[in-house]
Amino acid sequence: MPPSTVIPELVYEDVGEAIAWLCDKFGLRVRWQTGDHRAQLWLNGGTVVVTEPRASKALPGPQSLLLRVPDVPAHYERARERGAKILEEPRDFPYGECQYAAEDLGGHQWGFSQSIADVAPEEWGGTSGPALHARGRCADTHLSVMLIVPDAETAISWYRTALGATELWDLGGVVGLQVQGAPFFLREVNPHNPMEDSPQAVGATSVRVELFVDNPDEVIQRPVAAGATLRSPIEDHHHFPETVHRQGGFCDPFGHNWSVGNKSPLQARL
Repeated sequence: MPPSTVIPELVYEDVGEAIAWLCDKFGLRVRWQTGDHRAQLWLNGGTVVVTEPRASKALPGPQSLLLRVPDVPAHYERARERGAKILEEPRDFPYGECQYAAEDLGGHQWGFSQSIADVAPEEWGGTSGPALHARGRCADTHLSVMLIVPDAETAISWYRTALGATELWDLGGVVGLQVQGAPFFLREVNPHNPMEDSPQAVGATSVRVELFVDNPDEVIQRPVAAGATLRSPIEDHHHFPETVHRQGGFCDPFGHNWSVGNKSPLQARL
């Protein structure tokens, strides 16, 4: 099972057709599939089950879902261009979200939401609850990585192609990106600060960026195809009790070392 706490189940007459449609229009990916009657699909850390009525206890009929995506305008353009039925165009809401809605081939309605502002519920007529405050305390601390690159625009283009990165913001020389919801940052070489130079110029790096994904075997193929140097192929490692960690690594064109592995270390009971 995925780490998702809530997993919606959607019923379709033809599961194979639904999988192909959702992956093409909405960008979902298959976690696993059993025969032609059931599958788990993944998007940005969330999971949804698609199933047929004859092999499931899931309730038939149209359902509604709301999913978070990093870039609503881009997601909307993809869905629209590929023929999805748009129910609501993207628009900004006072509670800090940009959202749009579409209908799939089974009549299910999908809402897609991007956070664009941190707005307290009291500012738009709502009331904060204890779970919201608890989440806020946990989310106060973040840890990410800043990669120094010779040319920011070139690096942005490469990470988009190689890792499917999406842009959070661009301040000109300093850029926020994310890969499957995990943020990292780029900084262009600062000629006035010798401590901020690229690994290529320095000739060495002792830092490795760890990327945890559902399917490392598939993910590592993209950077290698885009010009990265394969350091080690994906293979099994037995570092955790009763847990197999599949991991490999590459060096990107800017001298940064990356490790790509499955999520077993994040889920291990240490």
